[in-house]
Amino acid sequence: MAGMRFITRCPSCGTWFRVVADQLKIADGWVRCGRCHHVFDASVQLRPESEGALASATLASSVLASGSHRPNPPIEPAEQPSTPAPPTDSSTLPGVGSEQDDPAAAQTPEAVSSTPAPACDGGSAAIEQDPSAVTAAGEAAPNALHGLPRGAAAAQESEPTFVRSARRRARWRHPAVRALLALLALGLSALLAAQVAWLAREPLLARWPAWQPLLAAACARLGCELGPRPAAHRVVVEGSALLRRAPDRYSFQLVLRNPTSTDIAAPALELTLLDEQQQPMVRRVWLPAEWPQPLAVLAAGQEWPLLLELAFDHPQAGRMSGYQVVLFDP
Repeated sequence: MAGMRFITRCPSCGTWFRVVADQLKIADGWVRCGRCHHVFDASVQLRPESEGALASATLASSVLASGSHRPNPPIEPAEQPSTPAPPTDSSTLPGVGSEQDDPAAAQTPEAVSSTPAPACDGGSAAIEQDPSAVTAAGEAAPNALHGLPRGAAAAQESEPTFVRSARRRARWRHPAVRALLALLALGLSALLAAQVAWLAREPLLARWPAWQPLLAAACARLGCELGPRPAAHRVVVEGSALLRRAPDRYSFQLVLRNPTSTDIAAPALELTLLDEQQQPMVRRVWLPAEWPQPLAVLAAGQEWPLLLELAFDHPQAGRMSGYQVVLFDP
């Protein structure tokens, strides 16, 4: 069954040509017409080759288009006189009305019946051509579709869509292509991670202090600056006191300590005075640059005492009963 040969018909131009069952399996039954280049499903009008031997002039002409056989030229009809002969009296001709005595009447059916004979013979001879020639043509171009003339498979401008799609999928599934894409994805992921680490180096250092040596070495190579990490929540207020120096002046004393093993950026300080109901009366903020001794970095494990002056002129200053200190990153 695998080696059987069949014939099929192009639905576009009506050409009949030979196909092989093995190559129909490879192409899922799709072929291209060698005459009009129309791609169609060969299984729709597939017939055994034995029926093709009985095909008429249409089959013979399709075989001619495929280049597999060149039949004998058709018999030219007898040349007819340009001027019809003048009518003659039927009484002067012998045997009028008798078909046996009329030469024209005896020869006309034979000529008509013999006219398509060369076409049928040529079609039959083309269908029954030498199998070795077909095998050699199939081995020379195993991927060429049957029905194409010799050389047309190599010179065709385009391929069927399903062939291009299958070739494209096979190319992307190749192990070398898969490995290259995996390496490219890993490289891009590493590059993205490095860019995020460089842009957010200070927040990363504040969250993971152990990364400081790695980030410092990377900045030394890239020429960037690694400033102290902003981590006001890590700074501890060891002690504080609010003293009244005058009716409208107060002094605020406190000690800041960095308990971590890395340097921390100096935080901003917010002081809020509260009344008897613990409601805010006055709020004052000091940035590190506004401290009596401006400071940018709190060294690891170090303490820093501060003495801040506060002017408080409020009609209800006598109701002040407490204060609140908040540290935050500016």
